[in-house]
Amino acid sequence: MEQAGRARARQLREEDKLSFREIVQVLEVEGIRPQRGERWHPETVRRMLANTGYKPPTLRKR
Repeated sequence: MEQAGRARARQLREEDKLSFREIVQVLEVEGIRPQRGERWHPETVRRMLANTGYKPPTLRKR
């Protein structure tokens, strides 16, 4: 679900030039939930979009 949020947030930021707060509002209205917690936070969106090398958590051998 967060991958959908990441893709949608990137689209809103690049194409529509929305602020992080506006992106949070759109994600909430569209029902896209963050991986942790109940709601998006503008700082979470900023960090998520700033981290270009983001990879979702995976199970790995220790």
